[in-house]
Amino acid sequence: MTTPQEVLAQVPLFSMLSNKDLDKLAREAHDRTFPAGAVLTEEGEAGATFGVIVEGRAAVSVHGQPVRTLGPGDYFGEMALIDHNYRSAKITAETELRCLIFVAWIFRPFALEHPESAWALLEMMVRRVREAENR
Repeated sequence: MTTPQEVLAQVPLFSMLSNKDLDKLAREAHDRTFPAGAVLTEEGEAGATFGVIVEGRAAVSVHGQPVRTLGPGDYFGEMALIDHNYRSAKITAETELRCLIFVAWIFRPFALEHPESAWALLEMMVRRVREAENR
């Protein structure tokens, strides 16, 4: 079974972190498993968690339209975590899904202490905005 540290090391947001920092972040994660069909985030609801997929697949939809499929190493929930606003997408488990879940009051200080992760998050956000503009 893949360890939380191994998963986080493969995520672009965290791949530049030291083993010590990866271990610290992994200890803060809640390792959760969701059954196929479970809704992890609902579009329009308030969000206070950020998730990284360890195993399985999840479908992303916006306004009822499929947008992408997420798999191991992908993450979700970062937008609502950053701006303390509502979820912009619905995330539904397509298969049994194992995730590392971080709460805002843990993840935000971590990102502020690790600007390289915050910058990687900004780069990803720009990509998603550009994708949305091209739809």
